[in-house]
Amino acid sequence: MPKSGPKQARVEPIREAQDQNLPVIGWHVIDETDPENEIAVSEHDTEAEAIRAAEAYEQREE
Repeated sequence: MPKSGPKQARVEPIREAQDQNLPVIGWHVIDETDPENEIAVSEHDTEAEAIRAAEAYEQREE
């Protein structure tokens, strides 16, 4: 059951593989409102874009 209340999002780096030593190739915004059902809601080229998108996502009402 989704958590009630405001949305929560976080920004995560995208890498070619799971290796932390590889360069970041993009950024995901992850909806973590329901911790048991986290989903990627958007993908961005820069961390700054992803942060702005996460903030906008949290403010959106659905």
